[in-house]
Amino acid sequence: MNGRVEPVLGWRLWRLRGMRLESWAASYTWEPGENTARCLAPLRRCAHAPGAGCRCGFWALFSLLQCVERACAERSERSTVVGLIQGWGEVALHGSEGFRAERASIACLLTDWPWDAPRALSEGGHGGRWRPRLRRALRHLSSPPPPEPWHARMLREAAALYGVPLVSLEESLRIGLLEELGVDELMRGEARTWVEMRTR
Repeated sequence: MNGRVEPVLGWRLWRLRGMRLESWAASYTWEPGENTARCLAPLRRCAHAPGAGCRCGFWALFSLLQCVERACAERSERSTVVGLIQGWGEVALHGSEGFRAERASIACLLTDWPWDAPRALSEGGHGGRWRPRLRRALRHLSSPPPPEPWHARMLREAAALYGVPLVSLEESLRIGLLEELGVDELMRGEARTWVEMRTR
C-alpha cells in the first residue's frame, strides 16, 4: 500500500437506487464528489481503509471486460451501472486486477448496458487479445435481461446529481474523454476492442 497524490483510475459497478449509486458488495451509497472509505468488517475493523489483510476501501478494476463479466454473472440485476472512478490517498494495488482506495470520486458513468453483446463475437469475429475474456463475460447471454424501464431516465438524473459526464463507451473514445481523464492506453485499447466488436 502507498499514499498517492496522483489518482489511479479503474472501472466499477453500482446498483442504481433512485438517483443514487449503491455499491455492489457493501452497504454504501456514494456521495457526489469525494468519498472516504471506512472499514465495514463486522468484528475487527481497520483503523484506516484500505486495511492490510482486509477487503475494505473503494474497489475498482483495471479491466472493463472483467467488470462487465462480473455484471453479467448477476442475471437478476436490472439496475446495473458501469463507470470509471478515481482513487487516491492510501491505495492498495492488487496486481493487474485493480485497487482499493481510501478516497474516491466518480469520473464518468456509461450509458452502455453490460449485456449488449458484440455481434462479431457470436458471428465468429476476432477479438484479439481480449477475445477469451469477451467469451467469459458474455457466456450468460442466452437470454440477457433488459434494463428496468426507468433505467435510462434515472441514470441521466444520477449523472446530474453526481456532476459527472454520462456517455456511451464509443462516445468516450471518440471525443477523447477517457484519455483526458488519464485512462492509460492498455485500458483504452480494451475499450476500443469492445466497441469495435459491437459495431462490426
